[in-house]
Amino acid sequence: METARVVIDTDILIDLLRNVRTAVDSISEMEGRGHLLSTTAMNAFELYYGASKSRKHRENLASAKRLLERLVILEMDLTSAEYAGRIYAESEERGQPIGLRDAIIGAITLTEGYAILTRNIEHFKRIPGLTLIHSPKT
Repeated sequence: METARVVIDTDILIDLLRNVRTAVDSISEMEGRGHLLSTTAMNAFELYYGASKSRKHRENLASAKRLLERLVILEMDLTSAEYAGRIYAESEERGQPIGLRDAIIGAITLTEGYAILTRNIEHFKRIPGLTLIHSPKT
């Protein structure tokens, strides 16, 4: 049996940091099933950015770092960079831009052969071939 490979999107990572029960339970279930849990360097940037802007930035930066150290961090390479550029340009051409960061996250996820756990279905569903795992609202 092949191990499921899942990228955890920023919205879910934030829920984990906030100890939101639905997110914690969902991730615990995936861990129990042996899923390979990861995120991208762009998601890490988004977490660090938010933590740096927060009132409790030292505490939040430390919490983000602890969480990220538990995950496989996927990097952008030339293949995912090329694909992200194409995704971003095509979404603009269609008049449905998805945002640069989401294009990068989606491209890395797809080129590495992962699914993505997110509530941001609206943007990610516009990336052909990307497998989405919808996480319910908290």
